[in-house]
Amino acid sequence: MARPRMMTDEEVLERISAAVGDSPWTLTGAAQAAGLHPSTLIKRFGSRGGVLLALSRRWVEAVPNGPAGEDPYGELMAWAASLSVRGLGTGAVLARLDMLAEDLRTPELRDLLHQGWQRQTDYLAVLVQAAVDRGDLRTTTPPALVARLLMDTASGALLRAAVAPDPAQADPCTAVHDLLEALK
Repeated sequence: MARPRMMTDEEVLERISAAVGDSPWTLTGAAQAAGLHPSTLIKRFGSRGGVLLALSRRWVEAVPNGPAGEDPYGELMAWAASLSVRGLGTGAVLARLDMLAEDLRTPELRDLLHQGWQRQTDYLAVLVQAAVDRGDLRTTTPPALVARLLMDTASGALLRAAVAPDPAQADPCTAVHDLLEALK
C-alpha cells in the first residue's frame, strides 16, 4: 500500500524554491529541501527534468501582470532589489548562472524561460508606463524598450558579478537602479 502524501506538489515546489536559489541545483538538494527522498520527487514529477519543468512553470505563472499597488516606481525598485547579489559569494552567483544554463539545456525549459522573460518584460513595461503617468519617470523612451533595457542590464550585471572578485561590485540591483535614475 502506498503511503499517503503529506504535502501537495505545490508545497513541495515551494520548499524547493525557497531553499535552492543560491546553491547549485541537484535532485538530492531539492529532495532535502522538500524533506523527501529523491526517489519520491522522481515518483511525483517523473524525472529530474520534470521537477525543473514544474519549478519553471510555477515561476512563469508567478510573474505579475501589472502593478500590485499604487507605487509603480517603488515596485520597479523592489524588482531591482530582488536581483541583488550583495552578501552572496561568487559560488552563489555562479549557482544563479548554473540555473540559467540548466534552463537552456532543453527545448521545454528554454521555452518556459522565454515565456517567463517575456512576461517579466511585459510586466516591467506596464510598471514603466505607470511610473511615467505618475511623473516618477520622465522618459520619452517607449516603455517596452525601457523594459528590455532593464532586463538586459540585469542579465549583463549578473554576468559581471560572476567574474568580479567581489560580486557586490557589479550588483545587478545597483545597475538597474542606475538605469532607472538616469530615466528620472
